[in-house]
Amino acid sequence: MSHLEFVSFASTDRLKLPGLLYTPAKPTQKAAIWLHGMGDNAVFYKPELINALGQALANKGIALLAFNNRGAHNAKSLKFIDEALPEEDRRFQGGTNYELISDAIKDIDGSVAYLKGKGFSTFYLLGHSTGASKVCVYNEKASTTSFNKYVLAGPGDDNGLLFTELGEKKFWQALKYAAQSIEFKLLHIMPKYTGLYPFSAEAAYDLLNPDGDRNAFPFYEATVERLGKKRLFDEYQNIRIPTLVIFGENDEYTSTAGGTESTLGLFMKYTTNDMLKRTDFTTVAGGNHSFHGVEVDFARKVADWLADE
Repeated sequence: MSHLEFVSFASTDRLKLPGLLYTPAKPTQKAAIWLHGMGDNAVFYKPELINALGQALANKGIALLAFNNRGAHNAKSLKFIDEALPEEDRRFQGGTNYELISDAIKDIDGSVAYLKGKGFSTFYLLGHSTGASKVCVYNEKASTTSFNKYVLAGPGDDNGLLFTELGEKKFWQALKYAAQSIEFKLLHIMPKYTGLYPFSAEAAYDLLNPDGDRNAFPFYEATVERLGKKRLFDEYQNIRIPTLVIFGENDEYTSTAGGTESTLGLFMKYTTNDMLKRTDFTTVAGGNHSFHGVEVDFARKVADWLADE
């Protein structure tokens, strides 16, 4: 059995982030960190998945910290932990509509510092959906890394999905508007006609830019047509530690590659020979993008893989 505790800690830029800490009955120095996906996919809205993962990891002697990062909710006012600041300056506009993916580094480093303060010394980073993109961005841009293994759960093609949803004309118009808004300090919020309302212009550009950090899993570009110029799967190909890529068998967000099986084929194609030695690929039977109804199966597969040294 595991012990569950409601906790909070500070990102490296001092944002207060709430979370759940699951610890095994026996003391351990191993801890996994869970990064959720966009918007209302925050930790506290996935009790079946997070509880199953916390218990499965505890059974393997691994703690779990699952927290709401600054991208939780569509829009959320967060607070800086800094008593020196006046009250009106402690507020930070968070949520998916305002989040820049590279800021995840501050949240992740803050979570590691918090766990180190609790006595943990071996760490694993797990990301679901856009959280998987954050794992890749962290691996690429963080000054140092404390992680021994990564898990990419249901990694998604945010850029390609938006391109197919908005259509070619609207996609490029929205990207141009966002870029100009940032450059000339025009409207902060994207107008409704762009299809990106109520995203901020900065967050919209971060999301739409094919050559940006967020486009870590370009399934559409790899199978249909190029939208940007950067190397396909660039951030993913720079991973140098053991990594598990895991999908639900029926992940609906793999549509830009033709389904889960085709998407796994893409990953294998863009996984270098050196990476193949330390990368594993698997699916969860009957699972969708959120692993709904198969949470226990998903959790066991992840826990078994992390515990296999």
